[in-house]
Amino acid sequence: MPQLLSIALHYLRTTYRSRSVLIFSLIMPLIFTVVLGSVISGFDDDTFAGWRIAVVNQDAGSLGEALARQLQANADLQVTYLEKDAALAATEGEDYVAAVVIPSDFSQALLAGDDPTLALYANAGDMRPAQSVKQGVQAAAIRTAGLVQAAGVSVDVARQLDLFSTSSITPDAYFADALARAQQQWAESAPLTVVNTPVTRLEDARQIPKGMEQSSAGMLVTFALVSILNGAGALILERQQGTLRRLLVMPIGKWNILGGKLLAIFVAGMIQAALLIVAGQTLFGVNWGQAPLALAAVLASFIFAITGLGMMVAGIARSYAQASALGNILMYSTAALGGAWWQIEITPTWMQRAAQITPVYWAMQGFHDIISRGLDLQAVLPETGALLAFGLLFLSIGVWRFRYE
Repeated sequence: MPQLLSIALHYLRTTYRSRSVLIFSLIMPLIFTVVLGSVISGFDDDTFAGWRIAVVNQDAGSLGEALARQLQANADLQVTYLEKDAALAATEGEDYVAAVVIPSDFSQALLAGDDPTLALYANAGDMRPAQSVKQGVQAAAIRTAGLVQAAGVSVDVARQLDLFSTSSITPDAYFADALARAQQQWAESAPLTVVNTPVTRLEDARQIPKGMEQSSAGMLVTFALVSILNGAGALILERQQGTLRRLLVMPIGKWNILGGKLLAIFVAGMIQAALLIVAGQTLFGVNWGQAPLALAAVLASFIFAITGLGMMVAGIARSYAQASALGNILMYSTAALGGAWWQIEITPTWMQRAAQITPVYWAMQGFHDIISRGLDLQAVLPETGALLAFGLLFLSIGVWRFRYE
């Protein structure tokens, strides 16, 4: 163990003695954080008044209007009533980010217990708001369906109390009155006070990360990948230059040599990430500190995963040039695919599914669970487990394939 620690400390001293390394690992990520955060800052503009949508209400009943009122109550949406042709033309002309068409049988289908289909036409020129608008429409539809269910429960209770046989009111009239009362009660009710005690992620209530929240986590992940994969290249370079061969003639076991190098790479990645987290919190106002234990778990498991990835690159590549090329391919592809450079929620469904084969995806989900969604340790256990599995797989392959000379 002392030999392993000595090798790790020596690696850290020699690596971070260079001013260029410090600039690249700390200053450059901050610059890119500002640039990327500014590019995507449209999501967190304080003057944002809501996505402008056109609503086409073709419903012959009263529930279509109830749905439209639910949409109007959403602070993230600006609702304008239009005819269908005008709504589609205005959306295509980018006057609105989307058009929502409520079908003529909306009320009839809900009252019959069916699931009516709402048509959402998104502006193809800017697909970023589509996910937010879709979630808002789905939430409004669920609440409207809930009003119908509440009125239906009222009728069932009235039947159980035998109210219809002792009065002149009919079940249909009672249902209509209960529905009207439910709509009025919803409109007049005060907003709920929510205490933030999350235990798990709610898939239908995901908060899309915004400007600096996205860029701070994304640049941390990207530059951690760069630094650690460069560390893998350094292992290849030491093998080519004969450094590892000379170490083998000393009374130091192979596992101490390799373990010391990997420990140093892991510690360097943790230090770099911790400094970027502090900078993101203090300079950019990113709320990294909501759940320290959850953050530590995701961060350590991610650095472990990409340390294993670096070891796999060092084990597979035969030369420094191969390691550098393979490292760059892995860094750019996984960072882009995994959602480090843009919100994964705005990408096509196939890309979101493909992203799950990368450790970057799981790291970004874990970080955003903490930063954007305010979740705790229990909620990030799936991400932590996935990252540890990646790390063990990569490390096993790398150690198996690695050659000291």
